[in-house]
Amino acid sequence: MAHILVYLQRTPEGLHPASALALCRARDIASERGATITAVGAGDAGSRDRGLVKAAGRFGADILVLGGPEGLAVLHQQLNPVHVLVPWTTEGMKAAEPLPSGPPVPRWLSTPQPTWGGADAVSAVVAGALPWHALGEDLEPEFQADVDKVQLPSWIDEMDESRAPMFAVGGRGPVRWLAPRALDRETEAVLGRLSATPAAVDDPASEAGTLLWLSTDPLPPALVDRPATTRLLVVPGSDAELDPSWTAAEWVLSGSRAAVLEAIHDSPWAPLHG
Repeated sequence: MAHILVYLQRTPEGLHPASALALCRARDIASERGATITAVGAGDAGSRDRGLVKAAGRFGADILVLGGPEGLAVLHQQLNPVHVLVPWTTEGMKAAEPLPSGPPVPRWLSTPQPTWGGADAVSAVVAGALPWHALGEDLEPEFQADVDKVQLPSWIDEMDESRAPMFAVGGRGPVRWLAPRALDRETEAVLGRLSATPAAVDDPASEAGTLLWLSTDPLPPALVDRPATTRLLVVPGSDAELDPSWTAAEWVLSGSRAAVLEAIHDSPWAPLHG
């Protein structure tokens, strides 16, 4: 049987959006072609992994492996997958570095049926849409022998063990926005409906919550190096091209800014920070 590998990246609000979309896309390909989806996350966070496990099953995985430092590469060697999907993030790209079938091809996934077709040998998924699968699979994770060798992010130790989030659009806290140029009235109106307020220009990522970068420009260093609890949504507008700095964002949502923000506001995942 053919295999598809998907790398799962953790965030304080559950599964990284690009990993969620990668699973959804992999599920569609696997259902069409009769493939098995193996999701792999790095390290073992114990009870704090409940949300990760739930998300893996909900968005389309058949098998979940919690692996060691080279977990993705080890599974690639064992399974010889037809496709590997990783998030277009620093962590996702690093996980894909050892793969002989790379380098990853950035793919902006803004619809469940992208014009670029199935997937590449290694695809780096940009989260440009909301997840479209909500399956009821309960998975029991498997563990690689060196799973305890992974250096987990420091914020995991600070997480309340009783709160194991699965997935969220935004972070827990206020919604703020930042734009280097004036916005149109329609976008400003939607921001009002989201109860979004302007971020401090000198320290835009000082608060936990959700930060909207409303520009095609590269991200300022303060946004790239923000705290993990500040969830970043890049909304560049129509006809934008990917900027390398956007690998630091959880979302890159193309199209009319007002329409994008309105769709999030009305989505099943609303409220933005719920």
